[in-house]
Parts: sequence; structure tokens; C-alpha cells
Amino acid sequence: MTERIQHSMNEIRAKALEIHNQLVQERIKNQTLQAQIQEMEERLQSAKHMENEQLAAIDQLKLDLDVAKNQIVEVSVPQNGRNEEQIDELVKEIEYCIGQLKK
Repeated sequence: MTERIQHSMNEIRAKALEIHNQLVQERIKNQTLQAQIQEMEERLQSAKHMENEQLAAIDQLKLDLDVAKNQIVEVSVPQNGRNEEQIDELVKEIEYCIGQLKK
């Protein structure tokens, strides 16, 4: 019977050692996965930060575009007015010259 008890104890020790080794391997896998999760979270935060910066840049560009459009409209209106005045003056000069040639 002692031999049988000894054999059972050896089987229990072997199983306990096997379970312990599996536990150690699972802990190592867990640590690796935790490190990967941490790295992915850092990358996610970095991507979110970059997204926010790009959204801010887009908003600024939209504002700059609106300002530029307004400036173009403001500049274009006076130039058109000047061109019309210059055209009127040239028409008057041409009419005067034609009148002088007829005399």
C-alpha cells in the first residue's frame, strides 16, 4: 500500500508541476498581452491627438479661405468701378476726337 500511496503522490506532484508550468506560461502570455494593450492604447491616444490637430488645422484653413474669399470680393468691386470709369472717360475722349476730326 505504501508503494501505491507513493505512486499516487508522485502523480499528484507531476500534475501539480504541470499545472504550475502552465500557470507560469499563462502569466507570461498575460504580461505580453498587457504590454501590447498598453502600446495600442498609446498609439490610439497619439492618433486621437493627431486627429484633433488635423481637425483644428482644417477649421483654421476654412476660416482663412472665408477671409480670402471676402478679400477677393472686396478688392474686385472697386477695380470694376475704376474700370467702368476709365472706359467712360475713354469713350468721351474718342467721341471728342471724332468730333474734332469731323470739323
